[in-house]
Amino acid sequence: MAAGAQEDRLSDLPDGVLGHVLSFLSAKEAARAAVLSRRYRHAFASVRTLSLVQEETSSSISTGASSDDLSYECDKQEQRRNAEFVALADAAFSCRRRCGGSGADPGLRAFRVVFDAFHHSLAEHVDRWISAAARNGGAAVEEITVDARAGGERGICARERPDWYFLRRRYGDRGPKELKDESDGEDAADFRDPRTRDRAYRVPRWLFSCTSAAALRTLRLGSCFLDLPRDAAALYLPSVEMLELTCVPDSGRDIQRLVSACGRLADLTLDSCRRVRAVDVQGKRLRRLALRCCHGARLSVDASALRALEYKGPVPGEHVLSFAGGGSAPPVLSSCDIEFCGKAAAASSTETELADMARFLGQFTAARWLRLGAPSMGASIDKMSDPSSLVPLPFVRRLELKGTLSRTTGAASAIAAVTRILELTPNVEALTLLILPDVDEHPRCRDEVICDPKLGLDVPGVVPPVIPCLRDRVREMNVVHYQGRMEQRALLKVLLRAATALEELYVAFPPGKFEVQSMLMREIERWVMYRPVKVVFV
Repeated sequence: MAAGAQEDRLSDLPDGVLGHVLSFLSAKEAARAAVLSRRYRHAFASVRTLSLVQEETSSSISTGASSDDLSYECDKQEQRRNAEFVALADAAFSCRRRCGGSGADPGLRAFRVVFDAFHHSLAEHVDRWISAAARNGGAAVEEITVDARAGGERGICARERPDWYFLRRRYGDRGPKELKDESDGEDAADFRDPRTRDRAYRVPRWLFSCTSAAALRTLRLGSCFLDLPRDAAALYLPSVEMLELTCVPDSGRDIQRLVSACGRLADLTLDSCRRVRAVDVQGKRLRRLALRCCHGARLSVDASALRALEYKGPVPGEHVLSFAGGGSAPPVLSSCDIEFCGKAAAASSTETELADMARFLGQFTAARWLRLGAPSMGASIDKMSDPSSLVPLPFVRRLELKGTLSRTTGAASAIAAVTRILELTPNVEALTLLILPDVDEHPRCRDEVICDPKLGLDVPGVVPPVIPCLRDRVREMNVVHYQGRMEQRALLKVLLRAATALEELYVAFPPGKFEVQSMLMREIERWVMYRPVKVVFV
């Protein structure tokens, strides 16, 4: 080959391999590859994963307009976005039929459609896309994802919102309303209005009973009604291994029917399904279970094969999670992610709540990787009147603590709580602190790096406690969203002074002034001076 000549090895790959590579992109980005060269003109027909993702809106409407004008402009903008999205999806299916007309179309393996502003007029289009995906190329689809969100925030529990969020606006009556924790027997608050229910997307009933669903292995549904077949024998999903339901307003009985119909279920996620009261999955050998913000729900699980658990919600009572299988031994989890939302785990926790927290954490003594989140760093464990109720976690090797460190928390309380948790995990080798913004603040100043000039850079001297894991085992420490507030700096100083075996330190700052970040960097470097610690700032 002549010097300087470049060989295009990517274009020499077979169509199936090129289609597999393009499957990791969204449909819009994968279709753009056709302009690279003639070689890619028919590669889109070999794509096995078709992802239709509606981009999030970026409002540029003038703030000086009246409320009626703003509503009219928003409606026009939403209609325009939805029309463009429908055109993109139709073009993607048309391109696959046109490029795969020779019979080389292998059929779709996965189909995903995610909306940012779903409108009820799009329901027929979604039904048509799902039908085309299930029958495309003569091959049965293995994954279907439908997320019909209708705009607004998602993933933020009502218990986590600050008080100012629920205040009415000064003009009009359009402020957000607090969501309540109703459960089985009542509609969820965001679907209680009959007009809202009529406008929500309903998953076609044939998807749960036709022969095309026999090969379905992954099913993800968000913000839509299930519309399950009434006949129990018609509900047929024998191959589903992963089921994820997010903001599904159906009753707990319907969700139980769907879970029971998944013959090979190994991965179950229930997120913000607020009508769920009780689900029994003891007949399934789950390997992963995620229960997020399903307040009031109770699950009975066969934990003999469970390896990963994720829980987010208030401090659970005694019967929220019931484990069966494996005898009386706790489940052997490789990953355990627990986050207590709301004020139940804050400084105002009662003795009953703290006792429930200790009992709940005691079920995971065999976990290897523990993530513990709460509104305040350390989940107020230092306020327990009986510290002996906390069970040691000797198998934890990686520990992640998530919560706020602000004036309301207090440096002494945070230091005591983190110290108590580290004493319960004597074999930790990697420690991560994820500092959350204070939810009581307005978001316009939540993400800034704040260093109070009145306090200067002098952190009050505190004698570091003797923590065996910091002294002998912790080799890596990560601090994320370090804002430089006095409480945060006091905790980090104590931990670094006590971590005599530390080898690597990673500190990530949020966006902020470079001068403030530079001062914080120099301060951290002084705390680890004269020790062979690799310090990395991001």
